[in-house]
Amino acid sequence: MPMRKLADIVCYEQGSDDAAPWQGTKAALKDDIAALDAYARRGLIRLDICGDFVQITGVTRVGLVVLPSGRRLILRSKVSGLTLLEWLAYLGEFRPLTRWLPDTGIAAEVTERDDWHRCIARLFLFALEDVTRWHLRKDYAASQIDEPEIRGRIVATKLIQRMNRLPRVPQITRRRTFDVSFNIVLAKALDRVPILLVNGGADDRQRMARLREQWSVIARDIDDPIAAVTAAQWACPPGYRAALQLARVILVGAVIDPTSNMGGQAFTLSLASIWERALCRMCGELTETGWQRLPNAEHTRRWDDPAGRNDRKRWLNADVVLQKQRSRWVLDAKYKCEFGNESRIDRFQMCTYAVAFAADRVSLVYPTTTTSNACQRNLLNTTLGGRRLQIDSISLPMSEGPQVCLDRLAAVMWHFGQPLCKRPIAPSDSTGEAAATDITRR
Repeated sequence: MPMRKLADIVCYEQGSDDAAPWQGTKAALKDDIAALDAYARRGLIRLDICGDFVQITGVTRVGLVVLPSGRRLILRSKVSGLTLLEWLAYLGEFRPLTRWLPDTGIAAEVTERDDWHRCIARLFLFALEDVTRWHLRKDYAASQIDEPEIRGRIVATKLIQRMNRLPRVPQITRRRTFDVSFNIVLAKALDRVPILLVNGGADDRQRMARLREQWSVIARDIDDPIAAVTAAQWACPPGYRAALQLARVILVGAVIDPTSNMGGQAFTLSLASIWERALCRMCGELTETGWQRLPNAEHTRRWDDPAGRNDRKRWLNADVVLQKQRSRWVLDAKYKCEFGNESRIDRFQMCTYAVAFAADRVSLVYPTTTTSNACQRNLLNTTLGGRRLQIDSISLPMSEGPQVCLDRLAAVMWHFGQPLCKRPIAPSDSTGEAAATDITRR
């Protein structure tokens, strides 16, 4: 009798107001409770257990986790799957989506409603189909053979151990084969796609079945996924780059299974890491504002005592430090839901940055707003060491994509030092400590 398919466990990351946490019982989860507890300790989810009652909440990671029972845990983001792909493309994980979506058929298959792992899987199938049709190629690779004819380099150590097998001689030769690094990486990523497209449509299943049959003759021998992907991208043949970039996200960019050292049962992304990297890149691109991003070596301040100087956990590490003539500005990415209710710890952290980096302005940068304009809240205006110091928080519309955020951040940078246009305090600002400011380009 076939086993009944268990329903997916669906929950949302923190800050999503459109759905409540998943709730159930230990009896319903059975053997999955131990795996969920392990994922909670690793920070993928938040797991609350009270007696037999279980509640699962997302944190800052989104994606898909396959539990031991075969049940899927889906962590959804408040940012749409397609927009999240735009951020990954902006960070260089694969080519821009503007080159994907106009192609025939792909725009209809990748939609705003899809989770990011479904979008990744569909784009990978599309790219792999393109490789199979037009670019699939063999290459020379070393292989070990035992034959009477000498065709390559004799392996002397093995020959001494196996003299009784003469006239067959162990040797290493080079031959053209499909079993080379760039094909093996794509074949291994293809094996992961069925997990990502469990509920795919008929077109997805047909394309996937056709590709798996065509790629079945290629080996899947990968011991170190990071080394294999690096080697494949380093010697990338023409036409392979897009597929290899997507395969990298599937095999390496997601969570690595500690048992197999592969991206196997968990396909999740850290949105906090994406937002931090995106802020660094945006600040580095906006040089026309006059602000220059300092090198990474200038982002760290060590304590003077021996214990603090040698302990990395005690160092002060700022995400972005900008310099404009004699002015210095420190920005710290915060992927939290605290814009308008900034925590006490974050406020004191910004004051510490101001002292350590001799900054004129320190800003917390949040991705929580959904409006087109950047919102700013003044937290502290004071004088430190004979210079004026401004501490504030800024919120950018991450859900509207990289270009909108880039434009809004540029507006904030252009207006630094100019009078701000006041507007009424936002309803969420219950403390009345700070006024919200609407920053718009002139």
